[in-house]
Formats: sequence, structure tokens, C-alpha cells
Amino acid sequence: MGKVKEISLIGILAAVNIASRIALQGLPNIKPVTSIIIISVMIFGLAFGIKLTIVTTLVSNIYLGMGIWTFFQILAWIVICLLIQIVIDFFKKFNKEPHLIVMAIFAFMMGYVFGFIVSMEKLVVGGPSLFIVYYLAGLFFDTLHAVGNFFFYLICAPLLMRIFAKERRMLSKMSQ
Repeated sequence: MGKVKEISLIGILAAVNIASRIALQGLPNIKPVTSIIIISVMIFGLAFGIKLTIVTTLVSNIYLGMGIWTFFQILAWIVICLLIQIVIDFFKKFNKEPHLIVMAIFAFMMGYVFGFIVSMEKLVVGGPSLFIVYYLAGLFFDTLHAVGNFFFYLICAPLLMRIFAKERRMLSKMSQ
């Protein structure tokens, strides 16, 4: 992928993610960001997803609030990028594409992965006791994130996969 094209795509997707984080901030943890990151890794690869994660988190947190949690949010989405890459590599071994429902369930589970990793901030700040209390108190919000991921993936994946795949084909033709 050309650098200018990659930067443009990251900018567009980050803008969508940032706008959704800001516009939907009244709905706790219900945003399409995780699903868009998952889909972007599936189509454009791990490095693209990590770059998208960093831009999305840093720019949106300039508006929403920057703190130690910003590092943990970036870490959580990078772990999700790594996990999706493992899943994609597994399916490639069998020359198969993961089914939409399988990936929606994966997206669902990533709501809990994200919540667990972001909660680790409290382990650093206040030790194991604060982490446990904070994590358990946040399980409801992690469930909202998980359910949101499931439905956002089902809604976004069919459309974005088609658009992204077309974009990837156009880019590969340009680089030949």
C-alpha cells in the first residue's frame, strides 16, 4: 500500500472512530471502534490496525480526556489487533474466511478483553485490591461494549469488507 494512500485511509477511519467516540459518549462503551479496528486488521493487516488504534485513541482522548488510561486503551486495542491477526492466520491455514457470525462472536469477546486490559490501569495505580473492585464494577460496561461490538460487527463488516477489499485490490494494481 502506498504511504499516502495508507495515511489517507487511516485518517478517514480514525475520523469515523473519533467522531463515534465523541458522538456516542452518552452511551457507555457502545461504539463501533473495536469492530472497525478488527475489520481493518482483517483487510489491511496488523501494522495498519495498530496505526489506526494509536491515531484513534490519541486524537479522541485529546477531546475526551487524556490520562494514564490512554496508554491502557492503546494497549488493549493493540492486543485485540494481535488476537485478530492470530485468528486470521489460523483460518488462512485452511484457506478459509471466518464466517460473519464467528467474527461477530469474536468481536463480542473483545469487549471483555478491552475492559480487562483497561482495568489494569487500576492495578498500576492502586494495587490488586483496587483492580479487582474496579474490574468487577466495570463488568456491566464491558458487557455493553461486548454487545455493541457484536452488533456493530454484524452491521459494519459486510459493507466495510466490500469497500476495503476493493480498495486493497486497487492499491495492489497501482503498486504493480
